[in-house]
Amino acid sequence: MRNIFFSYSTKDLKDATRIVEGLKLAEHKVWFAPGNLIGGDFYALEIEEAIPKCDIFVLLASKHSVGNKALKVEASDEVANEISLAKKYGLKIVPLPLDASLKSAASGGNEYQLINQQYIEISAALVSGDFAPVIKEIIAAADKMTTKSQDEEYIEQAEMNLILGHAELSVRVLGEHAFSLENHSRVDFIKVLSSLMRKGIKNLDISEADELTSEFERLRSTNMASAAAYMLAILKTFCYEKKGFKNNIDDFLTLKASVKEDNPIEVKYRFVADELLPTDSQFAVDWLI
Repeated sequence: MRNIFFSYSTKDLKDATRIVEGLKLAEHKVWFAPGNLIGGDFYALEIEEAIPKCDIFVLLASKHSVGNKALKVEASDEVANEISLAKKYGLKIVPLPLDASLKSAASGGNEYQLINQQYIEISAALVSGDFAPVIKEIIAAADKMTTKSQDEEYIEQAEMNLILGHAELSVRVLGEHAFSLENHSRVDFIKVLSSLMRKGIKNLDISEADELTSEFERLRSTNMASAAAYMLAILKTFCYEKKGFKNNIDDFLTLKASVKEDNPIEVKYRFVADELLPTDSQFAVDWLI
């Protein structure tokens, strides 16, 4: 069973209902506006909550939903918003062309949004009423897709810039996107690490070190706890102790022991952080053994 969000224009409700019935007969869970929206529900909020819970986004593509420049028919704003959300959360998008609009004349940015998406023909099924072959094609097409959410794409781009030594560019990339709550701690860690990389551990004064320490301590209560503990150990060893700054950071062994085996620091973050260490340092080795 798959969790499927079905997107369409209300002007195509009749055909949409037939396809959705086929999906349900195949025992898939389908989010479909007429059946999922109760009178008085706030439509936009319901959509925003439903899409992240699905893994496949089926789009009934017609002049009413994706628009048609040749016929001067505007795309549905609601459908466009749903497509954007599907891309944001990394859903696998499977278009079902109801007419030729998506193939040649989609408007409102949909031609760009849906470029390279694999279409599944449904004309024969609409005539015969047998949607079983179409349903199988939808699932098969989705299974072949590999997708990333926009959050992941931006984070990976920022991480790559950080690895390449472009700390300022890393922060700039993160500033171009609004991240979902579940990724805030990861984004915050990259920003704090970028700040440290830009400044350099040798150049920190006590107020700067304390500010970074405060941020890493806060991140110890998130899914970035292991990486934050590693950074605190580095700050304590190579900043506070080297410069004689007073601090309340846990000692090396306590920080090391706080790292859970099922949530170790990711290698890419350790690789970046190790650039802060003296070339002859055994710190990274001591942390791992």
